[in-house]
Amino acid sequence: MTKKFLTPVKAIRKKCLDCCVFQPIEVRLCSAVNCPLYPYRHGKRPSTIKKREIAKQFSEKRGAIGENRQ
Repeated sequence: MTKKFLTPVKAIRKKCLDCCVFQPIEVRLCSAVNCPLYPYRHGKRPSTIKKREIAKQFSEKRGAIGENRQ
Protein backbone atom coordinates (compact mmCIF):
# COMPACT_ATOMS: atom_id res chain seq x y z
CA MET A 1 0.00 0.00 0.00
CA THR A 2 1.47 3.34 -1.06
CA LYS A 3 0.69 6.51 0.82
CA LYS A 4 0.37 9.82 -0.91
CA PHE A 5 2.25 12.58 0.83
CA LEU A 6 1.46 16.23 0.42
CA THR A 7 4.17 18.60 -0.64
CA PRO A 8 5.01 21.15 2.06
CA VAL A 9 3.27 23.92 0.12
CA LYS A 10 0.12 21.84 -0.37
CA ALA A 11 0.14 20.95 3.35
CA ILE A 12 0.28 24.68 4.15
CA ARG A 13 -2.70 25.28 1.84
CA LYS A 14 -4.62 22.55 3.66
CA LYS A 15 -3.74 24.11 7.03
CA CYS A 16 -4.93 27.52 5.80
CA LEU A 17 -8.21 25.99 4.66
CA ASP A 18 -8.58 24.36 8.08
CA CYS A 19 -7.92 27.70 9.77
CA CYS A 20 -10.58 29.39 7.60
CA VAL A 21 -13.23 26.67 8.12
CA PHE A 22 -12.57 25.21 4.65
CA GLN A 23 -13.76 28.36 2.87
CA PRO A 24 -11.35 29.14 -0.02
CA ILE A 25 -12.59 32.73 -0.28
CA GLU A 26 -11.66 33.27 3.37
CA VAL A 27 -8.14 31.99 2.66
CA ARG A 28 -7.86 34.51 -0.17
CA LEU A 29 -9.15 37.31 2.10
CA CYS A 30 -7.01 36.26 5.08
CA SER A 31 -5.97 39.21 7.20
CA ALA A 32 -3.37 37.36 9.32
CA VAL A 33 -0.43 38.92 7.47
CA ASN A 34 1.92 38.19 10.40
CA CYS A 35 1.29 34.45 10.05
CA PRO A 36 4.42 32.70 8.76
CA LEU A 37 2.24 30.67 6.38
CA TYR A 38 0.58 33.75 4.85
CA PRO A 39 2.73 33.96 1.67
CA TYR A 40 2.03 30.28 0.92
CA ARG A 41 -1.75 30.30 1.59
CA HIS A 42 -2.65 29.92 -2.11
CA GLY A 43 -0.84 26.58 -2.36
CA LYS A 44 2.00 27.95 -4.46
CA ARG A 45 5.45 29.27 -3.67
CA PRO A 46 5.54 33.08 -3.73
CA SER A 47 8.77 33.06 -5.76
CA THR A 48 7.13 30.93 -8.46
CA ILE A 49 4.13 33.25 -8.67
CA LYS A 50 6.42 36.26 -8.99
CA LYS A 51 8.45 34.62 -11.77
CA ARG A 52 5.27 33.81 -13.71
CA GLU A 53 4.02 37.40 -13.38
CA ILE A 54 7.34 38.75 -14.67
CA ALA A 55 7.34 36.29 -17.59
CA LYS A 56 3.76 37.25 -18.46
CA GLN A 57 4.58 40.97 -18.42
CA PHE A 58 7.65 40.35 -20.58
CA SER A 59 5.70 38.35 -23.14
CA GLU A 60 2.96 41.02 -23.25
CA LYS A 61 5.54 43.75 -23.86
CA ARG A 62 7.24 41.62 -26.48
CA GLY A 63 3.89 41.03 -28.20
CA ALA A 64 3.14 44.75 -28.22
CA ILE A 65 6.53 45.48 -29.80
CA GLY A 66 5.90 42.84 -32.49
CA GLU A 67 2.51 44.37 -33.29
CA ASN A 68 4.05 47.82 -33.75
CA ARG A 69 6.52 46.52 -36.33
CA GLN A 70 3.88 45.20 -38.69
